[in-house]
Amino acid sequence: MNRRHISLAAGALLLLGPAGAATSRDGPPTAPTAGVPAADWHEPTLCAPTENVVWSCRTKKKTISVCASRKISAREGYIQYRIGKPGALEMRYPETLAHPRGQFRYSLYIQGNQSLEFTRGGYGYAIFEDLRSPEDGIIVTKNDAEVARITCNGGGAIEIQRPDLLGIADTPYGN
Repeated sequence: MNRRHISLAAGALLLLGPAGAATSRDGPPTAPTAGVPAADWHEPTLCAPTENVVWSCRTKKKTISVCASRKISAREGYIQYRIGKPGALEMRYPETLAHPRGQFRYSLYIQGNQSLEFTRGGYGYAIFEDLRSPEDGIIVTKNDAEVARITCNGGGAIEIQRPDLLGIADTPYGN
């Protein structure tokens, strides 16, 4: 490979980023992304091989996954929460595959913690990643009171870039 090809390849990497996501020269991606391909996730999930994994963890009895379409933008694509076992889902939200705007709220806090939240049937669900703890999980609330806390080790980061462009950023840090 000659110097010109190396320069072109390096320029493309800077412009598109390692996964092909559009990025600015000196800042965060300029297009939203959600998740990594299911085949690249570190453990089994409830996401289909054709989907991306936004977040997933396993408890002693269940798997909890947040799955997304491979292509997602301000107007197209979906994110869906799922809990259960492969082939036997106990719950999914939203019921049908839908764009995340109006369905989810994403928060990134100053200390680096993240949450992805939604409300269903009078219950609030907050998927959390706590950088100060090895445990990630979900907090379920009703009338602002905690009714359940599901924790799991190794859930991993909530993989969303530019949630502001998806219309789900809840804080000024959520971008």
